[in-house]
Amino acid sequence: MQRYKSSYATENHDDSEYDVQSAYPPQSVDLLTILRQNGITTFVDLIVKAGLEETFSQNGPRIVLPPTNEAFAVIDPAILATIINDIDLLRDILTYHLVFFRQPFTIVSAILHELALPTAQGGLVRFNLYRQRGSSFATEDIATANGAPLLRAIPAGEKLIYVIDRVLNPKALSPNNTLQIFLENNEDFSIFLRIYNSVIITQNTIAVFPKTIFVPTNAAFKALPPGVLDSLFANPRELVVLLNTHMASGTFYAAGLTDGPLTVFSGATVDVDVSPSGITVGKAKIIRSDISLVEGVVHVSDSLLT
Repeated sequence: MQRYKSSYATENHDDSEYDVQSAYPPQSVDLLTILRQNGITTFVDLIVKAGLEETFSQNGPRIVLPPTNEAFAVIDPAILATIINDIDLLRDILTYHLVFFRQPFTIVSAILHELALPTAQGGLVRFNLYRQRGSSFATEDIATANGAPLLRAIPAGEKLIYVIDRVLNPKALSPNNTLQIFLENNEDFSIFLRIYNSVIITQNTIAVFPKTIFVPTNAAFKALPPGVLDSLFANPRELVVLLNTHMASGTFYAAGLTDGPLTVFSGATVDVDVSPSGITVGKAKIIRSDISLVEGVVHVSDSLLT
């Protein structure tokens, strides 16, 4: 993955990764104009439609996470129309991309691994920085917001603009967006939910977060040889091992996964393979990724991790 680069440098600034300072005095900055000048037009048009110009133009340290025009273009037209026609929903989504930060500049370079910050919408955004710290981390510094890579930085006075490649969900890190509720709301994960509920009373690692959870579909469990699934449920110890093999400490969004071994809660390691065709973990193919939860992130797999 291409390294994130700052678009700003001066003689006194080394243009290091994610370290952006203001090029303009605060009073001279027109945030919406800067966004338009950098091709972020759909986001600005929606801000105007929602009547949020003043909200986004207020002085003070802020982090703005504008999705690209392409990020809006890939949303189903019917869903996008519903969002645009519901002003309250539109405002929720837009203000979720405005993050409060009390320091005048630089954020990502200060993150050790993970940092959650409040937004104007009221929810939290999770920032992750994946540094070169071993084979389980990206070999180059990569920063994300709820899993969306920060593509480039644009200085805007006291504000920092980090362009992202997707529209973020305001409910991603809400207190009730838990793994339990996620599994309950998706019938395709009922077998994993049954395992989770069978183990949750006795398993301490359930309470550990942030974490990465690899969730196999029901089809993945049904593809096991006859009798294997029944045998698992008859052996609580094996259920614990199975569940812990599908969980790892830390929030590994897709952008933070790279080739090499990843240690999981069971104490074993699973091999991660990242290629243009997709990501496999322990020979299981990831078919849906970067589902943010309050505890961490879920990746859906087409088979069990081995």
